[in-house]
Amino acid sequence: MVAKWQVIINGLPITTDRGFIGYSSVSLISIDNHLGLFDTGSEGVREKLIKTLEDMNIQLSDIEFIILSHLHFDHAINCELFPSAKIYTTKDELEYALSEEPELHNDFYYVKSFIKLIHDKFILVKPGEKIYEGEIVSLPGHTKDCIGYVLDDCIFTGDALKYAKEALLGETPYSYFDNNLGNESIKKILKTNKIIIPGHDPAFSFANGKVHYLSQASLEIYKRKESNVNVILKEI
Repeated sequence: MVAKWQVIINGLPITTDRGFIGYSSVSLISIDNHLGLFDTGSEGVREKLIKTLEDMNIQLSDIEFIILSHLHFDHAINCELFPSAKIYTTKDELEYALSEEPELHNDFYYVKSFIKLIHDKFILVKPGEKIYEGEIVSLPGHTKDCIGYVLDDCIFTGDALKYAKEALLGETPYSYFDNNLGNESIKKILKTNKIIIPGHDPAFSFANGKVHYLSQASLEIYKRKESNVNVILKEI
């Protein structure tokens, strides 16, 4: 087996006073020349995602599989770009996303009309199952049934571990579904994996309680000079 991976859209740990922007990580996975994605990003990165793949001489139809950490809009909504892809999620996550329960947890990040639109393309998997030699792992908490994908010494976590800060803390500041489960998922991630691709931060290695980023990410913001808008940057 020849397995390679590359983060092609870096997740960014940013939000605004108007709400969550949702720039999540998108990773390209190649296993014996079978091409797949772990998560697909939000609509705001759609143009960049298409252009990045084009620059790599990869057509949208070349993507054979997509593994979704969970079904929030910022991780799943670009699935529709890939006509040939099998889309993997779990039964519990799909049923939860389409139920009325997320709203009870103040979770409004599922686009139910979109999920219903692609419903027939989903392939339901269970923890422990293999997809091209990588293994599906259960990482609940952020949502009812978030999943990760383990490939060699690397784990793609989605929002089960959103930021490197959560690795340093050993816990998450919040989970929509269950914070205790979210904290247990983070402990599980840190116990067994050396390289972590989080939901909203660049990839990093974690050893001896220290984070080492594997790449840098940047964001340029453009504002019309003539507009009556102030751009304020705050670090939290």
